[in-house]
Amino acid sequence: MTVVKGRASPGQQKSYQDGAYRHDYTGRVSIPRVDLWIAAFLGLRRHDSAVGGVADPSSLGMSPVFAFLCSCALVMAALAANASRLGESWAVPTFYCAIAAIFLPAAARIVHPGASRLERLALIVIVTSAFFVVRVIRAPVAFIDHDEFLHWATVNDILGAGRLFLPNPLLPVSPLYPGLELITAALVNLSGLSVFAAGLIVLAAARIMLLLALFLLFEKITDSARIASIACLIYMGSSTFLLFDVHYSYESLAIPMLAAVLLASESRRVELGGTAGWPMVVATMLLIVALAVTHHLTSYFCTALLCGTAVMECLKQGASAQQRRQAILLASIAVIAPVVWSKIVGNPTGGYILPVLEGGIDEVAQLVSSSTTTRKLFVSDTGVLAPAWQRNLTMAGVALICLGLLTGFLRSLVFNGQHRNASILWPPTRWRLWRSSLLQILVLVTLAYPVSIIFRLTRSGWEIGNRIGSLSFLGVAIVVAVAVAAFWHGTSRGWLRATALAAAATTVLIAGVISSEGPRILVPAGYEVSADSSSIEPMGISAARWTSQWLGGDRHFAADRINRLLLSTYGRQKVSTTLESGQDTSMAITAADLGPMERKLLIDSGIGFVMVDLRMTTGLPGVGVYFDGGAQDRNHMVPLQASSLLKFNSERDVDRTFDNGFMVIFDVGRLGKARQPVVPRGRTGEPVQSLGRTEGDLQ
Repeated sequence: MTVVKGRASPGQQKSYQDGAYRHDYTGRVSIPRVDLWIAAFLGLRRHDSAVGGVADPSSLGMSPVFAFLCSCALVMAALAANASRLGESWAVPTFYCAIAAIFLPAAARIVHPGASRLERLALIVIVTSAFFVVRVIRAPVAFIDHDEFLHWATVNDILGAGRLFLPNPLLPVSPLYPGLELITAALVNLSGLSVFAAGLIVLAAARIMLLLALFLLFEKITDSARIASIACLIYMGSSTFLLFDVHYSYESLAIPMLAAVLLASESRRVELGGTAGWPMVVATMLLIVALAVTHHLTSYFCTALLCGTAVMECLKQGASAQQRRQAILLASIAVIAPVVWSKIVGNPTGGYILPVLEGGIDEVAQLVSSSTTTRKLFVSDTGVLAPAWQRNLTMAGVALICLGLLTGFLRSLVFNGQHRNASILWPPTRWRLWRSSLLQILVLVTLAYPVSIIFRLTRSGWEIGNRIGSLSFLGVAIVVAVAVAAFWHGTSRGWLRATALAAAATTVLIAGVISSEGPRILVPAGYEVSADSSSIEPMGISAARWTSQWLGGDRHFAADRINRLLLSTYGRQKVSTTLESGQDTSMAITAADLGPMERKLLIDSGIGFVMVDLRMTTGLPGVGVYFDGGAQDRNHMVPLQASSLLKFNSERDVDRTFDNGFMVIFDVGRLGKARQPVVPRGRTGEPVQSLGRTEGDLQ
C-alpha cells in the first residue's frame, strides 16, 4: 500500500495512489513538509546533532603537529613580506596564503568532534600566537600604522615628564585614557626596553589573554568546549582581529579587558553557596573600572552588555534574588565608572565621537533615501581596483557569515533553554526559561552586524561600521559556532565535512583581513602618498630626527598627515591639528599665495615651522586626505601643486631651514612679529646627511 505523508484530504491521497499505480510504481511516495524543513533549517526544534566531543579531555592530540605546520607557514609569510619590500608582485597573494595555511589545518581539527578540550585550547593558543608573529613580520622593527603613532606620542610624554594627562594634539583623547600607555611605560622603566619592544610584549600578552578569556567565556555560556573553540575560530574572522586589534592602540588592550569582564561576570553566575559569586563580583567591578580608564567606546559597549544582562536576569524565571542583585550591581558600576571618569578628565569624547557618528548616520540616511551614491566598493581613494580574487573572497566571506547567522540565530536561542529537550521559543510559557542571560544578549548583538555592513557602504560611516562589526562579532562568533556544531557538521565523524567547514571559516578570516587591509597589508617597495603604513620610510624619519637634533624639541610645526606623526614621535615636536585647535593649517600650506588670511591663520595657530613634502605632488592620497580631512582636504581631484607648496620661498620673512630635495622646512616664526631667525644648536647626533653640506656651510 502506498503511504502519503503530509497534510492531504482522503481524495487527494487516493489521486496520488492512483497516479502511482498508473505508472507501475509500487514504492513509497513521500511528500515533504516544507514548514518542518524550514523549522529544522532555522533551528526551531530543540533536537539537534551532538555538540560535544568524545576524546580524552587531557590529551594534546595533534597540536604539536599543527605547531610545526604553523612555523612552516610563518616562514612563508616572512619570505612574502621581504619580497614585498623588493617589489615582487607575488608577495601579497603569498602572504594571504600563509595566513590561510596557519588557520585551515587547525580549524579542521577543531571543528572535528574527535578533538579533546585540552587539544582545542592548545590549538587556539598556537594559532593566536602564530597570528601575532604575522603582525611582527609585517612590522618587525618599529611602529608603522597610523594609530600606533598617536599612542606612542602619549607614552613618550609620560616617560619624559613623569606625569599623566599631557596634551597630545594628534589625538587629544589618548592621554585621558592611559591604560595601555601606563602599562607600557612601567615595563619600559622596569626593563630598560624601548617603547616598541615593551609595546609588543604588552600586545602579545593582551592577545593571548583575549582568546583564553573568550574560550572560557563561550564554554561557560554553552557548556561545550567544542562550540567554544569553534566560536574562537569564527571570532578571528572579524575584520579588526588579525592586524587592527594588535596595533599599539588602546582598543587592543580594551577588547581583552572586555572579555575578562564578561568572563568574571558569567563566572559568578555558576557559583553556589551562601556567599556565591561575591568575590567574582568584586573582581568584575575592578575590571570595569580599569576598562573605563582604558578605552571609552569599549567601556560603553561593556555597559550596554551588562545592562542588557541585568534586564534578562530580572526577566528570567528561576533566577535567585542574589543573582539579580549582583547583575544589577554590576550594571550600575558599568554605568557609573565611565561617567565618573569622563567627568574627571573633562568629558572629551563627545566632540571626538559625535561628529563622526553624525556624519555616518547622515550618509546612511541619504543612502536609504537614494539621494546619494555609495562609495565604490573595492576601489581605493586613488582609483585602484582591488584584484578579482580579493573582491570575490570578501563577498563570499560576508555571505557565509550571513548564512551562519540565518541558521544559528534561532538555534542559539533554542540551545540556551534550561532543559535539553525543550525549546524556549515555543510554547510561550517557556520564553523566560533560559540558562545564560549573557548568551541571550550576545545573540541579540548579532543584529548589529547587518547595520555595520550598511555603514561600510558609505565613506563617512566606514570607520563606524568597522568598529560596530568588530564588537558585534562577540555575538556572531557564538551564533555561527552553534550553527556549525549543531547543524552544518551534524553527526559526521569523517574529515570531509570538517575540512569543508574549516575552508569556509578560512574564507571568513581572509575576507575580514581584506576588508580591513586589502592590498596595503604589506609594506611596499616604494613610497606611497599619504597611505599611512606605506608612507613610513627612512627619509621622513631622518628629517623628523633632524628637527630634534638641530632645532630642539617642542617646536610648533604644521605638516601633512604622515610627517606630523613622525615629527611628534621621532622629532618630539608639537604639531598642529584641527582636533586640538580647530584651526586647519593645511589651508595655508596648500593655498596658491601666502596672503593675509593665510598669514593670520599661521600666526593665530602659533606655528613656528612649516614642513612641506613635495612628494604630495606626485599622486592622490592613499587614504583620501593629505592633512586633517577637512571639507577642502577631501575634494582633491588632482595632486597638489609644487608652486603652492613652495610659495614660502618668495617671502622675505620666511627662512628655509632644511631641504633634502623632497622635504623642506620653512621657519615662519617671524610672520607678524620681528625676531631673529633660529640659530641651529650644536651637533648632538648623527651628521645631517640629507643636506649634503658641511657643518660650517650650514652655520
